Amino acid sequence: MIPETDVQSDLISLDDLNAMSATDFAACLGPVFENAPWVATAAAALRPFANLTALHKAMLADISALPAEALSLFLRGHPRLSAETLRRGTTAESTVEQTAIGLDGLDTDLSARLETLNRAYEARFGFPFILAVRKASLETLFATFERRLVASPEAERAEALAEVAAISWMRLLDRVRAAPTGSVSTHVLDTVRAAPAGGLAVELWRRESDGDMTRIVSFVTNENGACDGNLLEGGHLSAGTYEWRYDTATYFARHGYATPARTYLGKVQVAFTVWNPEEHFHVPLLLSPGSYTTYRGS
Repeated sequence: MIPETDVQSDLISLDDLNAMSATDFAACLGPVFENAPWVATAAAALRPFANLTALHKAMLADISALPAEALSLFLRGHPRLSAETLRRGTTAESTVEQTAIGLDGLDTDLSARLETLNRAYEARFGFPFILAVRKASLETLFATFERRLVASPEAERAEALAEVAAISWMRLLDRVRAAPTGSVSTHVLDTVRAAPAGGLAVELWRRESDGDMTRIVSFVTNENGACDGNLLEGGHLSAGTYEWRYDTATYFARHGYATPARTYLGKVQVAFTVWNPEEHFHVPLLLSPGSYTTYRGS
């Protein structure tokens, strides 16, 4: 019930990170926070860290403790999101992120629109607009930009710091192997029969960086309507988008539902995102022939 390859095998281990000299630690994690290597330097003195979550929390705490002017200076260290920034040059990390969302290929109209938004934002708040663009589309970028442009300075500072947290977390995951504490599971209840959906064929898929989907595991739910144990334990869970696929049509056929009822939903697919691979992600499914409900369980 694990993937054929360990997607984190080429990353630095937490043990190695904890054992590094302060200089090497700071050099390794310096780029995690944009133009602020002092954050990694400060974190080096707080080792050892049991997991990436604790490390990230400690780094964010140092930023939150900054006086107002120092915090503004930190935020001003982030590059503007624009094609001009890419032409002039910025950090390697920001270049990859901004290029991935397509800021290097904007047409004249979109580039002008973005420039107008950037100038208005910086005039209002005194620092560049910050967004975790690796997890955004151009549509999301512009919609978020326009919404945040009218926020209060206090609310916008808090949202900018939340985006800094998202950016730095993804950069940490690029460098250091997460603690092997994460896993996934699912549980299906048949709400018509008021019973667990045992005997339901289920597959777990993962979306790869190129957009293709890879099947990770397949199984049949047990008498409790669940998988046997947690899946992707032991460090095999990585950040990204996954998808549960439930063969509900076959399940409903087995229980005597007529063709129009059992084929309405087809194979139910539930996509979910793993943001922190050190956590457990449980996906319950409440199922009937005409509808389903899902949420993040515990």
